[in-house]
Amino acid sequence: MITALGFLMMFSIIALILLRRISPVVGFTTIPVAVCLLAGFAPPQIGDFIKNGLITVAPTAALFLFAILYFGIMRDRGLFDPLVNFLIRRTGGKPLAVALVTVLVTAVVHLDGVGAATFLLTIPALLPLYKRLNMSPNMLLLLVGTTAGVGNMVPWGGTTARAAATTGLDATALWMGLIPVQLVGFACLLLIAGWLGLRAQRRLPKSLGAASSFDAALVQPEEREHALSPRQLRYWLNVALTVAILACLFSGIFPLYACFMVGLGIALPLNFAALEAQTERIKAHAADALQMVLVMMAAGVLLGVLSGAKMSDGMALALIDALPHGSAQYLHLIIGAFGVPLGMIFSPDAYYFALLPVIRDVAVAAGVPLEAVARAMLIGENTGFAISPVVPSVYLALALAGVELRKHIMYTFCWAWGVSLVMLAFAVLSGAIPS
Repeated sequence: MITALGFLMMFSIIALILLRRISPVVGFTTIPVAVCLLAGFAPPQIGDFIKNGLITVAPTAALFLFAILYFGIMRDRGLFDPLVNFLIRRTGGKPLAVALVTVLVTAVVHLDGVGAATFLLTIPALLPLYKRLNMSPNMLLLLVGTTAGVGNMVPWGGTTARAAATTGLDATALWMGLIPVQLVGFACLLLIAGWLGLRAQRRLPKSLGAASSFDAALVQPEEREHALSPRQLRYWLNVALTVAILACLFSGIFPLYACFMVGLGIALPLNFAALEAQTERIKAHAADALQMVLVMMAAGVLLGVLSGAKMSDGMALALIDALPHGSAQYLHLIIGAFGVPLGMIFSPDAYYFALLPVIRDVAVAAGVPLEAVARAMLIGENTGFAISPVVPSVYLALALAGVELRKHIMYTFCWAWGVSLVMLAFAVLSGAIPS
């Protein structure tokens, strides 16, 4: 019963959000509690589930809150304007070039394997450029999120570490066989970027010539009330502060959320001497920050119920039982092919610590090499991680880009799933996933 309720809960939440019948906050808080009551759990038990879920997401929620406020202030001060102007000049103000640059920049930035850090570094810097050229923020999220997913299989990334721990294989050995597969994935993203970039380029106003649209896209200093000139000392202090925060992010010497908590505390008096001005700037960005923190905390309820009620474990076993008899030797490929939609139901921990062990045992018993199982499941789940409602860093990306979860999923889902299927097919044909 608990398994059926788990599937019903997840499908209902995703469907209702996509159909705009409920908001994520409502869906993540009310439906899991109602399902737990139907399953016979007592209110104190449900309270423990929620408590554990909130403990899990609390650091990420703090990161969202302070990072959004911090980057809001940096945008007010025009921190990214010189970078945006430089990129526009280098790309000639052409959406095609901007889209291709997005993929290349994200692929390099995500070498650290930390999704939150990648979103924090790429989206605030590139979003003004997209807006200047009338390019959709949904396209930005598609390219950044899916590129990060393809690059997420590095051995120091969380997903590969989970797969290695579950299978007992060496994380580096798992990754080495996937490098050609990743290159194919990046090539697919460049093709997608090229296609979408050309479409955006054709939608540019025909009344504007290349030179005039190029000039119009440049950020003019007078367009920002609070903007600072790069020649001013305070501008370079903002640059130094942001670089220091990013250095802490990549070095890991300080927690992610603490970096931005301290950073915001420094940025406010540095940029606004008057207390009234500091309060006004916080209020100006508080709505965006609070909205996504609410969604994140609500997601903690959902994650707590999935884990505490053992729904994830039951759903994993049910998927295996539903497969046709005799499909054991292809089980890893079937699950890998459906990795993107499954990743929208299973959190990374549930996917690798609940679903993978079951797939591993069944497939290995049928003679499938262990590394084939791990690689197949890594390809699918990683590629689509940026559209999963149960991945906390997704909400950070949504907040930074100002995009609704529903619109993001509808825009990105088919592209991400298509890339994962191409990568999986190449992995099988090239021998990266041995049969």
